[in-house]
Amino acid sequence: MTERAKELQEYFTEHQRSFVNLLQSLVEEETPSDVPSSFSTVFPLLKQEFEKLNLKVEHITSDTTAGQLIAKPVGFNPDAPIQLIVGHCDTVWELDTLEEMPFKVEGNTVSGPGVYDMKAGITMMIFAMCAVRDLDKDVAVQPVFLISSDEETGSEDSKSLIIEKAKKAQRTFVLEPSLGTEGKIKTRRKGIGEFEIRIKGKPSHAGLNPEDGVSAILGLSSIVQQLFTLNDPDKGITINVGTIEGGSRANVVAAESKAKVEVRVPNQAEGERIKDKIYDLESELEGIKIEVSGDFRRPPLEKNEANQVLWEIAKNLGGELDLDLQEGTSGGASDGNFTNLYSPTLDGLGAVGEGAHAYHEKIYLDKTLQRTALFTLLLLQPTLEEL
Repeated sequence: MTERAKELQEYFTEHQRSFVNLLQSLVEEETPSDVPSSFSTVFPLLKQEFEKLNLKVEHITSDTTAGQLIAKPVGFNPDAPIQLIVGHCDTVWELDTLEEMPFKVEGNTVSGPGVYDMKAGITMMIFAMCAVRDLDKDVAVQPVFLISSDEETGSEDSKSLIIEKAKKAQRTFVLEPSLGTEGKIKTRRKGIGEFEIRIKGKPSHAGLNPEDGVSAILGLSSIVQQLFTLNDPDKGITINVGTIEGGSRANVVAAESKAKVEVRVPNQAEGERIKDKIYDLESELEGIKIEVSGDFRRPPLEKNEANQVLWEIAKNLGGELDLDLQEGTSGGASDGNFTNLYSPTLDGLGAVGEGAHAYHEKIYLDKTLQRTALFTLLLLQPTLEEL
């Protein structure tokens, strides 16, 4: 372990109690994505914490969500390079989940709703900057922190701001939780598409003249079978028909039906291919009309040359901390799927733990503090041109 790595490791060990206290404050402010009013305390809390670090904080308000926080250094130079640090403060958990899942510290394990995904990641951002301040370190590339409130519902409101900042960023770090209990960095993520398929048939009386009708439900069943043949697990392609609806009464040959479909793909090329297949679906039943709508709402986070450079930097810095970092592909998506199109991106730099969106959600404190030291080392890296 190098001297600077040892210094950081010791710092976070000494400040472990403060780390847990802030994390508890964030977790105990429940913030479901669809209840914007629930952020009325947590956003001021985060604003206060960032301002202690000599960062100027702006709350970008919204009519549909709780908005986003942007934190920049006081004296920010818009013409100088920036590094973008992305996270979200919303969770999938409903209000009052704490009654069943209270915040707990049991030895090295910290649990509670949203602790892993991803309030620990936000706590890591703040404590990394605390270490920079307290240890008198120099951050060569201006950090810009972006905390959103709608990531768990698709980032429809925050997407444009995330992309705007990513276009100006020399590199982007996403503090989403790491992959698996071994803490892999997410260097690839699947893209996610959502499609709706509407089927129109011809109604008739199911008892008197069924032969005059064309069942939209029967037509949909054929389409569903075609969709499932597009699955290719070996290539990382999954097509899931999540919901189906159809018909009006048991004694009426169904006039209409519909299905909602989710698609996950490893790269844009496969995404375009599958999208074309879905839009080109044809019924095997005469008299059926098909209407398809939808698209990919999150592009894949693909490994590229720029990302490879960031990954190699992270792996080398991990070596300074005696970490044997591994990389992996996540089937889930994040805002890193957007930033990757415009800025070299490393995702999954957040907490090490397990149970995202599950009742056993938890982090492992020692590994998460070690990951905070890694993130701090990344923040301290010079511009990529200087490496």
